[in-house]
Formats: sequence, C-alpha cells, structure tokens
Amino acid sequence: MVDLSEIQVLVIDIDDTITDHLNRISIEAIEYIRKLEMNGVMTILASGNALPITKGVAHYIGSSGPAIGEAGCAFEYMNEIYILGDPNRTREALERLKRRFGPRLKEPWSNVYRHVDKAIKPTIPKDKIVSILEDMDDIVVLDSKFAYHIHPKGIDKYSALEVISHLINLPTEYFAAIGDSELDTRLIEKVGYGVAVSNSPDELKDVADYVTRKERYEGFIEFAEMLLKEVGK
Repeated sequence: MVDLSEIQVLVIDIDDTITDHLNRISIEAIEYIRKLEMNGVMTILASGNALPITKGVAHYIGSSGPAIGEAGCAFEYMNEIYILGDPNRTREALERLKRRFGPRLKEPWSNVYRHVDKAIKPTIPKDKIVSILEDMDDIVVLDSKFAYHIHPKGIDKYSALEVISHLINLPTEYFAAIGDSELDTRLIEKVGYGVAVSNSPDELKDVADYVTRKERYEGFIEFAEMLLKEVGK
C-alpha cells in the first residue's frame, strides 16, 4: 500500500460503486470525478459492461483515462481497442448453454457489443451453469451481481490495467482502485491502494486497503474526499 499522496490514477467500477440503489449514476459522484481530474488524478472507468457503454459514460461524465469494459477483456486507449482473451471459446460456451437451456437462458441486449466476455441474466442458478461448462477449464463464470459472465480464465480488470500501465508508462503502484464485486478482486488487491465500498462481499473487503463506511456512490465520495485531501500535499 502506498501513501495516498502518491496516487496519480483512480480506477473506478460503475455499478453499485458510483450508482444509487436504483442503479443510476450519482450526479454527486460525477462532480467528484471531475474534481479529481481537475486536481491531477486521472480517472479510469472499469466495468463488466460492454466497452461502448463504459466509453460513452466516461466521455460524458469527464473521465479522461482509458475505458475498460467486459471486466478486463476489452479496453480503449487513444482511439484503439485492445482485446484480451479468446472470443471463440466464450462464444462456444454460450452456444452450449443455449442448447442446454433454450429459451430459459436470457441474454442482455449489450451482448452484441461484447468482444469476448458474454453476459447472461441470472435466470438459471449459477451452479447449473458452472456444471455445464466444467470441462472447459479455460472458462470461468463470474457474478457481477447484475449478471453472470462467461469469461476467459485469467483475464480480469487488472489484466487490462497492466497493459494500460505500460502504455502510459506508470507503474500500477501509483494507481488506486475502488469497486464492489468479485470482478474487482485482483484489481483491488494488486494496485497501490485498493478500496471496497461497504456493500461489497467480504472476499473483496478482505483484500482491500480501505473499506468505506458508506455504501455505493456515498462510499465512493467518502474515498474521493480522502484522496483529494492528500493529492495536493
């Protein structure tokens, strides 16, 4: 863990981290993202959602850093899209699930914009999905709390951040990150300063350097205020 005064980049999950209980992005959170940017802290949005969604949100709220989508399988930097993972394998896994569950399997509309990670609505118990894919040892099923993700094993938000770190020539020890779900685990654990909002599962809280007292966007604002007090020192 580094001192907060050394942090130059803050990686921010979206859902249940800068949103309210109705999953609306908080206007106050947007204001704090802009304050961070104005005070020299680059912000990076990192989501399990499709990359065009993450990039669009980043553009309109004023987040200047690369946008990470698909829980690390796709990110954009300087108008170039980078892809991590094998799309053929996740597509094969999704087709297998469709054959097994038929119309019971529901896909979100955003799947058509996904490069690698495939999301499905949680209409089928996760353990049944895992059992159908158990022989595909390069595939994992992740839970973002909003959807299940058919995802390449070993690829996560931190995988994308490692590449970004090289592209912008800044070691990840100078990055902080804040999130709320298992999709954020290695990210929170590996950056210089990892934060879990209080609505996070215990597994994420256990690897965080700081757990906010407040939930969702209020937890984000709590940490943003802490960071803003330190970055000017």
